[in-house]
Amino acid sequence: MTQAPEDLPPEPPASSPAEAPPAPHVPAQRPAVEQSAERTTAAPAPPPVEMAPPPTAPPPGYQAPPGYMPYPRPEPKRSRLTTVLVVIALVTSSVFAGALVNGWRPSFAEGPTATIEGAPVEPGEGTVPSPDADAPAHEVLAYLKDQAQLVLDAHSQSLVEGSLDGWLAAFDPTLHEQMTTRYDTLRSMQVSRFDYRITSGPIEDASGAVPLYEIGVVVTHCFVEPAEECSPADVVFSTFWRDGDEGMVMVEVENSAGADGPHPWETDDLVAAVGDRTVVAVPVHLESRLDEALEISEEAAVNADKWALWEVPDRYVIYISGDEEFDVWFGGMFETEDVLGFALPLTGTVDGEREPSTYATVMNVDRTGWGYDLTSVIRHELGHAVTLWAAPAERYANDTWWMVEGVAEYIDHGDRPVEDYDRMWDVEDYVAEGGCADEILPPDQDDDTLAGSGKYGCGFLGVHYIIETYGQDSFVEWFGATAREGQAAADTSEEIFGKTYAELMDEITGYIAETV
Repeated sequence: MTQAPEDLPPEPPASSPAEAPPAPHVPAQRPAVEQSAERTTAAPAPPPVEMAPPPTAPPPGYQAPPGYMPYPRPEPKRSRLTTVLVVIALVTSSVFAGALVNGWRPSFAEGPTATIEGAPVEPGEGTVPSPDADAPAHEVLAYLKDQAQLVLDAHSQSLVEGSLDGWLAAFDPTLHEQMTTRYDTLRSMQVSRFDYRITSGPIEDASGAVPLYEIGVVVTHCFVEPAEECSPADVVFSTFWRDGDEGMVMVEVENSAGADGPHPWETDDLVAAVGDRTVVAVPVHLESRLDEALEISEEAAVNADKWALWEVPDRYVIYISGDEEFDVWFGGMFETEDVLGFALPLTGTVDGEREPSTYATVMNVDRTGWGYDLTSVIRHELGHAVTLWAAPAERYANDTWWMVEGVAEYIDHGDRPVEDYDRMWDVEDYVAEGGCADEILPPDQDDDTLAGSGKYGCGFLGVHYIIETYGQDSFVEWFGATAREGQAAADTSEEIFGKTYAELMDEITGYIAETV
């Protein structure tokens, strides 16, 4: 085999394993039970549940995604059952009542509709001259690489400008059905950028009747926002080509793999709706709930935007799945069935360099349902996206885990009184068993459901205490230096608060003990 030179852009700097361990998995929340006006005697904690093993070692440059929520969210717990019913009613009415959020509706338009398509874009002129019949292999491969890039450029432009014919021209007819679905999905999500760059190959395989050429590509893409302004995400995958009378044509396209692949639009037929701040995509079997999903997401985005204190997200991308899709999207990284959703940091190529750029969020509606739990999970995951958007060196270690998850819980909780926090009773039980006595550590595989929920609740109370005691600006400075920029909490606490990390943790755990 002969291979052309590679020019894959560099990966972002890898985090130290000691500073960024795999994100923990929290065990299942205890089933919700009705509460009377006075709290009844707590039932014994259920036996431990099976926990998913830690992920395998990630490739260089990959940041462990925060925001795993591997347990069903509890129903909103209040001191009185009537309050619970009122809150559930309000949440339900907010979803179904009122005008729908403005945005594109791919399947709910009324009256006659039509599709306006752009003209197919033809490949341009190459920069490498056609080789002679007796040219050496490296000249032939350089020429084929140049021709493939021209095809990809025209193919990409046809997608963005809305020409299905131009998009399909790059593929062998055997791929047209599959790639028509991909085209429809990407157009539904209002793709605004889809730039190909060849990163490896062509590598010739002459073992068959017709030589094939493997070419690795990276696609830098965006949705809705103008290409020159958007926060892009990169997708890396392999393509396979033949060189015939019609020129270079793709005969096979692999899905992206690794820690951040495949993206949902690579594997499923999706429909999408676009609002002021979000693009929400669902599989076609959930199409009837798309407007509802958009409204919930738009409200969650407005809530999250209050915390756009470092970088302002240009567009929140929200995928809503069922169980089947959840096991495939972004690698189906969870073995436990208790995960409700996650937020995933993505890199994108900006000015020729790959760097942390954007976030994708995924929710499993088969596990949340369409009510309070889905709303809460989306608010939590967008809390991760807004606080960690384009973070240069995410730190998700023991000393920052409680900040990362605690502030997402804080953003979800909103302006409600702290005593109305959904996990407060779980924290009380967990503290009674000795939890959060002198520190707040991430959940581990030995935790039962009470400990998992209790630790998340301790993180929330820790963030609440720092903000209430020292002010939001001080917390924002500390979170930025540690969770976003990778510094150790102990190295920054004295400069910001005039106290050691141990002293702050003593204050936080003391506050937790007093509060519950």
